[in-house]
Amino acid sequence: MLGDITTLPDVVPWAEALLLDGRPFSLEGHEYQRDMLEEEAIRQVFLKGAQVGVTSIIMLKTLYGLISARYLQGALYLFPSRDDVNDFSSGRFNPLINDNEEMAKYIKSTDAKNIKRIGRAMLYMRGARATSKIHGMKRSSTALKSVPVDRVVFDERDEMANDMVDLALERMSHSEIKEEVHLSTPTIPDYGVDKLFQDSDQRHWLIKCSKCGGLTCLETEFPDCLHELKNGKVLRLCQRCRRAEIFPKDGQWVPKYPEKAKDLVGWRISQLNSMPVDPAQILKLYLDPPNGNISEVYNSKLAQAHIAAENRLTYSEVIKLCGIESIQESDKGPCYMGVDVGSLIHCVIGKKHDKGAEIVYAGAFPEWSQLNSLVKRFNVVRGVIDGLPETRLSREFAKDNHGKVYCCFYNEHQKGSYGWNEKELTVTVNRTESLDASHEELRQGRVVLPKESEIIQEFATQCSNIARVLQTDPETGASRYVYLKTGPDHYRHAGNYFTMAFQSGGNLLFAGLL
Repeated sequence: MLGDITTLPDVVPWAEALLLDGRPFSLEGHEYQRDMLEEEAIRQVFLKGAQVGVTSIIMLKTLYGLISARYLQGALYLFPSRDDVNDFSSGRFNPLINDNEEMAKYIKSTDAKNIKRIGRAMLYMRGARATSKIHGMKRSSTALKSVPVDRVVFDERDEMANDMVDLALERMSHSEIKEEVHLSTPTIPDYGVDKLFQDSDQRHWLIKCSKCGGLTCLETEFPDCLHELKNGKVLRLCQRCRRAEIFPKDGQWVPKYPEKAKDLVGWRISQLNSMPVDPAQILKLYLDPPNGNISEVYNSKLAQAHIAAENRLTYSEVIKLCGIESIQESDKGPCYMGVDVGSLIHCVIGKKHDKGAEIVYAGAFPEWSQLNSLVKRFNVVRGVIDGLPETRLSREFAKDNHGKVYCCFYNEHQKGSYGWNEKELTVTVNRTESLDASHEELRQGRVVLPKESEIIQEFATQCSNIARVLQTDPETGASRYVYLKTGPDHYRHAGNYFTMAFQSGGNLLFAGLL
């Protein structure tokens, strides 16, 4: 017998009757959690600091929905890896059931770590790791197939590949409820939960001053919102009167864009609002970050996306490279070409310049026939084209311009110099290393762009839409730098292929081809 699933109290008193982590669950000291528990929006994103209790709230909310028969098709809880699933199941879920006799009656079995029968439905816990990949294209996972659900929770969303997120959302195709919850400590700007939060109603916890009645958001006013006394104690300070200490318990959620709540509800909460965390420690870490890693302080402590300047180009950095010449229709060269292939063909052509390289052409078009024309009009002596996804058409273009154009295939195991294959008309390269090279060319000002125009503005925007981050494989623990996409980046890759072709110019000159 699974118990009566129709007579549960409201979610807050239900949660407050439970033991969580061996202690009675309480909102005291975490008053901001109440609205999170009660919110019924079907799409929510949580931009959170570490250890602020959001994971517990989402777990309780999911269990409440399963027990009360809201999610009759079940719920899917997605983690970055299988190890995270095991840790959550053994360290959080099972103890919750074992500590609460009332809840245990709704659980039919807890033998399997990743599947639980709760009330009338199933809770699936899965790792968001791909199990297959077809020719470098969209990845798939057998763990996410054939699992129909009403609710999907993405725990540590920023550690998951976007195609795995899309695959998980497909599990709700036949649901009438379709609840999705994204939570994570943020990583880089315009990516993952930070990007979602920007599209939401952007709720912030505003604390009311007992002296003047003013409202202060600690996250947006940091570090001015903290005041250090002579004895070293740090107070949270009202930003209106600048005289009174304020307390997170006196806060309320206020959306910046309330009209967006119908599409996506967003919450931002940091350790600044967590009473167990001493604000003096946060301020100390901010002023003197461990190993100089200020990004970790922003991400985990302040719930703010951040990336070091050297790891991401900005729009202004790129646009300042503009010269006085317009985009050209032809050039006697010799020129070098980079081509990225997608729904449109993005092409970048340039030649040698006193500063390094000068881009003379950039454009996007739908027809492959235009490429051969560009090769002739700009006297292209070497070009590199994306070998995927249109491998056949790319190879045909290379064959039409034999000895001049090569299909590029990224090889993550390759290190060092580019692997030119004259017979196959291919070039292989480590993706990160090649992007590092073209990144430095732009960052160090060794590229001159055409004068500013709509096309060059888009080029600059797309160059800022990738960021270099250190990524740890959740399964193996191995760390490596990768470039993550935050928006359209076709011109950035076309520029990368141009850099590969351009940097081979010395070899061509040595061989007497120029």
